Amino acid sequence: MILQLFLPLVLASFAHSACLDSRDKEIKGLCFTFVSQQLTFNDARNWCHYQNPVTSSYLAYVPDQYTSSFLASDARTAFETNSGSFWIGLSRNSSSSPFAWDNGSPVTYTNFGTQLGQNYLAQSVVNTKWNAFGENDKNLFVCSYSPVAPPTFSPPSISTTQQIPITFAPPLVSTTQKITPVISTTQRMPVTEENSCKPTENGTILFAFSNDYGAQTVKKAWDGYPFKVTPCSGYAIARFDVRVEESIVYFTDFGDAQSYVYSHLPDSKLGFRDKKAGSDALQMVEKFYNSNKIPICGSIVLILLKRYPNDWDISKTVSLVRQHHGIVHALCSADPSGGTQSKAIHSLTSKTNGLYNIGKGRDFHNLIDWFPMYSYKHPIYCANPVLSGQKIIELPPMNVPFSTYYEVYVTVQDHIPISSFVSMDLIMKNDNYSGGNFQVYSKDVSGILASHSNHFSPVTYSMQLQYEYKNWAEEDTQVRVYSDRLPPYWLPYCD
Repeated sequence: MILQLFLPLVLASFAHSACLDSRDKEIKGLCFTFVSQQLTFNDARNWCHYQNPVTSSYLAYVPDQYTSSFLASDARTAFETNSGSFWIGLSRNSSSSPFAWDNGSPVTYTNFGTQLGQNYLAQSVVNTKWNAFGENDKNLFVCSYSPVAPPTFSPPSISTTQQIPITFAPPLVSTTQKITPVISTTQRMPVTEENSCKPTENGTILFAFSNDYGAQTVKKAWDGYPFKVTPCSGYAIARFDVRVEESIVYFTDFGDAQSYVYSHLPDSKLGFRDKKAGSDALQMVEKFYNSNKIPICGSIVLILLKRYPNDWDISKTVSLVRQHHGIVHALCSADPSGGTQSKAIHSLTSKTNGLYNIGKGRDFHNLIDWFPMYSYKHPIYCANPVLSGQKIIELPPMNVPFSTYYEVYVTVQDHIPISSFVSMDLIMKNDNYSGGNFQVYSKDVSGILASHSNHFSPVTYSMQLQYEYKNWAEEDTQVRVYSDRLPPYWLPYCD
């Protein structure tokens, strides 16, 4: 009874809303948009971020019981229902991960119900409790934003548009006001047009290996990566550095791909017989991206390199990879079998948002597991700083699309042995949100690569790199951040 008497007074106190749209509801300085459309959690979050016609926003932030109670009450009016649930912006990556708010705020208040087996939370309009749903479940949803400082997100690449109908809930009004009917409007959603290639969760994986390796090295490398459970549309297999060029073969079934790898392992009788001969790895990559039979949009290439190319000009290869929004990773042998251009493939990975590592063939089954192809495979940041001596430098800022955990990678040089590297400290800062830092010492490096998991909020971070080498020789390095969630835009490539 007390709540029933108190609620009209509260509603009246917010009659002169500071929100950017009169249909939005202000609660304790935040504005809430009620969307009468059933979407999955990820689609609802993306709608709040990129398709809210009023302003960019988050999936609803519920910081306290006061907000929770009034959201439930407002939702019953806005959605014209006395049952069901609506998405709020609290989720986790897995059952073993902590819950995190979409806007990156710390989780200081919770109102959990009894249903917590899934990873995406929705609030009940009946009892205000938060219960968990699966990634394919659909609910109504609520967005939130600060009217004085709405969030900003990195825009997707735009070249054409398609029309998506969006339905809004009516504005919340007192009982003396006339309720406006539900409004249907249209919001433009950006779509990538380049080769009809839009950001994709499951692109093709190209597993390409030099015939110069021993058969067991390649087999153990293939077995060392969880290709069977890696989300992808298919597997392309290429054996290169053979005297008679072979076809790149594509499979949609893992078992068929594995059988092909096992039956086409390196064979010394087929390979080059001259150490001066350069690898045809670059030509193999170009052949893959020129294919009209294999899905190549958003593909990920992994090269096991034994022999260096003799070609120093990689511009054509880079252009093809970028045209189809691909990524090239490479694992190079510490004991190359020939060729002259030791930096060519490293440069290719640097210019295609990929990573480069070096190691002994006997260690490939372990080193291959470091590459981001399984979960954290979507790049959101790249930089290729050239380092020497001891300095502190500023890197380009990082725009983070989601509030979640990310995998941060660095390569400390492009060759072995690691004799001059001492330490590296990547510092990620934002005035309002913690980014932390990533310290790397020589003992932390596997090959030339190190990685670390960080939680970031959907804001812009400054990136500072403090490093020390024992001499002033220039070292080509790579800094990468990858997400396990698909961003709605392609990350621009860095040179």
